Amino acid sequence: MAKARSIIKLSGTIGDITFVDSKAYGFHSRKKREFWEKSDGMIASSTNQSEANLMAKIIFDAVNEFAPGFKNGEFWSRLVSVFRQQKKAGENYNYAGFKGMEMRLDYPTSKQGRFLLFGNKNDGTKNDVVKLNYYLNHTTGYRLSILRIAADETLLVPFSIERLDAEIKGGEKSGDSIFEFTALPEGAQALFVLQCDQFNDGKSTGLLKGKSVVFLKAS
Repeated sequence: MAKARSIIKLSGTIGDITFVDSKAYGFHSRKKREFWEKSDGMIASSTNQSEANLMAKIIFDAVNEFAPGFKNGEFWSRLVSVFRQQKKAGENYNYAGFKGMEMRLDYPTSKQGRFLLFGNKNDGTKNDVVKLNYYLNHTTGYRLSILRIAADETLLVPFSIERLDAEIKGGEKSGDSIFEFTALPEGAQALFVLQCDQFNDGKSTGLLKGKSVVFLKAS
């Protein structure tokens, strides 16, 4: 028996069903789209995520310029995660949560040596002076570079980023280096980033295994 084919085509909307005739899918129907409002919690979560992204980007851009070609795909998410965890714990956003964080977990600073950063409040100047105590695992020369990232108390308004370098001669395995940065406004937060780069004959070896980048806070 032959099957009858309907020649009636509906158009428009009946109840919550809309009838559509498109080139891509032909004649078909679809359920009316539902619109809903975001809850206060969802709006707050979106705002917190935006703030975390903005604060993390200040650090991300500065460190990438400081150590070009060293980051990997996990670096961004790990930065944002620190701020998200602070918010979840009910803390004010701060740079202290980054202390000891490695830019790359596969090339940790412990492979190069041990490093401690101290604030020097008795230098007789108004500048931001820190002392880096180091013990190196290798006898090659090193360039020890410190980047200072600073922002206001909200961490959303950055100040000028500064970098200072110290050259360590081959065979000099331990010692102290003094780094003198310009003074910061009252209430500013500062985060220091140490880059260790092995040198040979006055030039960087260019090897990933000869480099490390770690976040520090002055004690």
